[in-house]
Amino acid sequence: MAHFLWCQFAAYPTAFESQLRKGKSWVYIPLGWKGFRKFTVLSVSRLLVLSVAGSGTILLMFLTQKYTLQRGPLWITGFAVVLFLAINRLDAFWNHLRYRQQEDAYYRLHDELRAKLDQEAKDYTEAQFRSLAAYQHQQRLHKADEAGTFLVALKSEARIARKTPAPVQSAEA
Repeated sequence: MAHFLWCQFAAYPTAFESQLRKGKSWVYIPLGWKGFRKFTVLSVSRLLVLSVAGSGTILLMFLTQKYTLQRGPLWITGFAVVLFLAINRLDAFWNHLRYRQQEDAYYRLHDELRAKLDQEAKDYTEAQFRSLAAYQHQQRLHKADEAGTFLVALKSEARIARKTPAPVQSAEA
């Protein structure tokens, strides 16, 4: 539970950074995600993954010694490696949940902006449109981040995006 909460409220910018490296230029990374805070969060995240895997392995060793005759270090080591990999995947999944919220908020803004520009009959190239959508998305989140309500704003925008259907494109488009 502590690992989940850590991922949801402290380590989520790692997913933002990885998506930014993958070419998602619209991703907003919070202002505080740099320097010592970034180093500390990444270090604590790794320690949490290792401690959960280590405690699971120790529990397995205790249970096997108490209830079975098998004490082979090879299969316990194998279990430790599998547990570490599984917890690493779980860590990535939990961090990715916040990215999905940001993605939902961005594409909602993207669709609204597309509908508005089509209604006003403004002619933008696709690159200009994507830049405008990314800029507006980042400005919204930047304002929320400066006000200290980044996660609240992200969560509410994602919730709205999931509830509202995408705007219907006109037949000419």
